[in-house]
Amino acid sequence: QLENEDADGVLPSIEFLKAFNQEGKQLAKGHVGVVGGGNSAVDAARNALRQDAVDKVTILYRRTRGEMPAFEEEIEAAIQEGIDIKLLTTPVKVNVQDGRLTSLECVQNKVGKMDDSGRRRPVEIPNSNFTIDLDTLIVAISEQPDVNSISPDAEGGLEITKWNTIQVDENTLSSNRSGVFAGGDVVTGPNTVIAAIAAGKRVANMIDRYILGEELRQVEKPRLPNKYIEPCSVTEEEMSALERIDLPRVPVNRRSKSFIEVERAMSEADAEHEALRCLRCDLEFTKKMPVEINIQQPEASVTAGIQND
Repeated sequence: QLENEDADGVLPSIEFLKAFNQEGKQLAKGHVGVVGGGNSAVDAARNALRQDAVDKVTILYRRTRGEMPAFEEEIEAAIQEGIDIKLLTTPVKVNVQDGRLTSLECVQNKVGKMDDSGRRRPVEIPNSNFTIDLDTLIVAISEQPDVNSISPDAEGGLEITKWNTIQVDENTLSSNRSGVFAGGDVVTGPNTVIAAIAAGKRVANMIDRYILGEELRQVEKPRLPNKYIEPCSVTEEEMSALERIDLPRVPVNRRSKSFIEVERAMSEADAEHEALRCLRCDLEFTKKMPVEINIQQPEASVTAGIQND
């Protein structure tokens, strides 16, 4: 929690993005600062850059570039579009005048020892304070589920973790309260949409089992293919020819102030090229249980199974 974070001109990233995507509101203006290094921060920064009243966007992240949790391609796209990223920088105070943001006070960090997350801890450099003049500040850190309506002290209340998420059994997604299941961000914290959808399907299956009186915890059985095709051997030259296609993008001068789709569709030839870069996902588990696999040699030539990146 930053000092004066409730000042006018300071916006949570999720609310900022929701205002634009659901209501078409452009809330950013002037020099925009974005605090954070995750996908939400980069998404907010790229969105802000495209808004009519915005002149400049700066991302402030307390660790190094290599430790930013955002997707690398998103970070690279933001840099290409002219977004400035100040690393090893920690905001400490929102400066205000008449209740509105005027600037952000920050400190410079240096890299310290490893912390519990396996990353080097950012350590504040004494007397390194500096100020950035801002018109809008978007905060994309400390995002957590809203569990204010859930009282852990009330009778039958749900157990809440120290991360302010609902405590569930990781296998059954059941809470400490009988008949109550949970999944998605309220369990994992901020995550992807597809992870929430997957959790929803798992929860629906568990609720169905619960209603029918069936055992919730199920023994997972591997699904093995009934055929095993030996991967072809390839030369180094053939492997280099199967490198990943770099998706075509709209030129920076056309996209940085436009909400047009940045990534273009692959050509038919590129799509065929990518299809040939088969992951051969079956190799890992078929090697473990070769007795149960009916190994058949291919009747015709088979595309090489190249491990892609």
